[in-house]
Order: sequence, then C-alpha cells, then structure tokens
Amino acid sequence: MILPGVRVFAPGAVVLHGAPTESAGYVLDGRVMVTVRVPVRIRELTVAFQTARGGRWGRLQLPSRLHRRTAAANSDGSDYDRNSEHVELHSRLYGDSRGPDEEGEEELPRGRHEFLFRIELPGDLVETMFTAHKRVAYEVRADLALGGALGGALGGALGGALGGGLSGARRWASQAVAVKRVPFFGPAWEFLASDMVHVSAVWRNRIEMCALGCSRVQRDDQPLRVKGVVRALEKGFRLTRIGFLLEERTRSRVGHAPATSSSTIAASRYVRAGEHGGWCDSPIVDQMAFDVELQIPKAYGKIQYDVKHGPVTVSHRLAFVVAVVDRHGRGTCLRLFTPLHIMPRDCAGSEDELPTYTAALADRVLLSAGAVAAESPPQCLGRVDAQ
Repeated sequence: MILPGVRVFAPGAVVLHGAPTESAGYVLDGRVMVTVRVPVRIRELTVAFQTARGGRWGRLQLPSRLHRRTAAANSDGSDYDRNSEHVELHSRLYGDSRGPDEEGEEELPRGRHEFLFRIELPGDLVETMFTAHKRVAYEVRADLALGGALGGALGGALGGALGGGLSGARRWASQAVAVKRVPFFGPAWEFLASDMVHVSAVWRNRIEMCALGCSRVQRDDQPLRVKGVVRALEKGFRLTRIGFLLEERTRSRVGHAPATSSSTIAASRYVRAGEHGGWCDSPIVDQMAFDVELQIPKAYGKIQYDVKHGPVTVSHRLAFVVAVVDRHGRGTCLRLFTPLHIMPRDCAGSEDELPTYTAALADRVLLSAGAVAAESPPQCLGRVDAQ
C-alpha cells in the first residue's frame, strides 16, 4: 500500500520581544502538506509546537491555556528537574468536525492537500540553548493518524517494518524551531547598540592596553573587527603574544542551591609572528597597534545567544590578551575584558538599522551592565608564573 507523505513548513526561528510578561501573544504561522497518491482514510491531522526530544524544559512557569498539555520530563531527582515541564501546544487541522472525544474516519482524496495552522505561543518560553548546564530545543510536529486497515494490526506491522516517519498507524514530520528573546525597540537600546568598544587599563604603571573599534552588540556567524594597542610605560619589555578571545559565561541557578557557573572560549584569534612586521619578541617602543579579525561562530554550535531570563543565563565578554617579558626574563600574561552582547540578526543585523530597546526587565539588566562597564575601570589583569 502506498502511504501518504507528510511535510511541515514553519519559521525556523521565533523571536519574542521584551520580558516574559510582555511578549505573550506571538503567533506561529505555518502549513502542513499531505501528499496522497491513492485515496486514504484518516482519523485526524494534528500539529503541535513542543519541546524537542532531549530538551529538558521549555517554560519558566506553568500557564493555563486551552489545548496545552504539560508533563514532567527527564527528572533526575533535582529540584530543577522536578519543576521543569514539557511544552506541547496542539491544534487539530483535519477531522475537526468531530468533538475532542469522538472517534471516526474521513477519506482524504488523491492529490496534494495543504493545511494552514496558527499557534499562539506564551511569552514565558525559555530560549533555545545548548550549554553544558542545560539543553532547550523546540520543534513543530505534524501527526497524521491513518484509518481503515492501517488503523489495526496492519498499521502496527508496517510501522515496525518501515521505521522513522511511521509509528503504528501514524505518519509524522517535524521541523526544528529556535526560540530567542530580544529587547523591545527604543532609544535606550539604540544608544547601547551604537556604543563602540573603547576600553583601556594600565598594569602596575608599566604596560598600558587599549581595545577599540567594534560595536558592543554583535550577531553570530560574522567577523568581529577590533584593534588592540599596547604601550610600554617602562623600558625593557618585549612582546611575545597578542590576540583576542571571545568568552562565553553560563550561570545556572537551581532552586535554593548555590549558583554554578562555567566559561568557555567561543572563538580566539592570535596574531601570528609573521603578521604586522617583526613584532614578536621585539622591544615595545612607544606603542604598537594591531588590527585583528575574530570570527564569531554560528549560534547553537560553539556559541549561544545572550540569555537574560530563566534559571540558566548566558553572557559574553571580549578579552584582549597580551603576553610580555621584562628585562629580567620574567613573563606576564595580561587580559583586558569588556562585555559584548551576541544577538540574532533581527536585533544586530546591520549598523544602518540598529534595533531599539525599551524599559523591559531584560533591557534594564543589559543597560545597567553596560553602564557599570562604562563607569568602572576594566579589570584586567591576571598574571601567570614567571618564565
């Protein structure tokens, strides 16, 4: 028997604007295409926005809405997982003439049949992320329940023989959907997005470091161009290494337990010895400047977008790294940090159309972080063992 084919088409990303209390009402539009080669009897066709397999949780709190089913998932005994939930928002596309508890079948004729759907999403969805602490992923899944002979034992036999895409008397298809939260548009966010990195610090009145040239708001999968300047305030220092790192910091808060955090290097770029002339292991005379291009990875791989809400938060900072050796042969590695914000293309797409930001909760957190970085001197500076 020739079975019908099912395909689902939906946006690959959902962008929620503002804090969870402000972003309710987003409508996810899409369509399901069913290709029938011979007439077939079906019980129903449903579509669902749900947590993808392996996703730990998908919501910050449990709402009360129609056609929603939640269940604890992947509990490992921790307070965090006992409070986690599985998102599943349903909509019936075919067979909706019957009541929710009625059973029956309808014949779907030969041809291609397109079913449009609209699913309203809650505003407190946790953002998609793949970190060492937690994994959150979503998908849109369409399920076609077959009737007739396939509804009985034959359907179970075919399901076992054909595997993926056919489960008993069902045909299904799914598409991954990423959920991201961005700030509202407004003058405050526009000011922050147009702010250029320009930070400097002095180490023990001996070495001055300065990083400048790029916007604090960056998008993934693009080059980050920045300049580093090193100036020796004392004679006898030689430069042995210079470059930039993009660090991702993840913080997890689970119940009443102490918060845990971790950091990873999402990208790095060091100046090679043959670049910018003969700088390596040569004395620092006056000041030396280096133009560096650091490639930001694509999101959900080596790097995540900034996450300001929920039990797991993600932030980023740029580090200007300088290694020097003094006249006595003692080596020191210095790092100058400044915050960056990695946002989707909708929010940091181009410098001509910078987004704006209103007084949402996440906005105030982001703006206050930028204000602290601007008002307080950067913390540079760690030292390694002498060489």
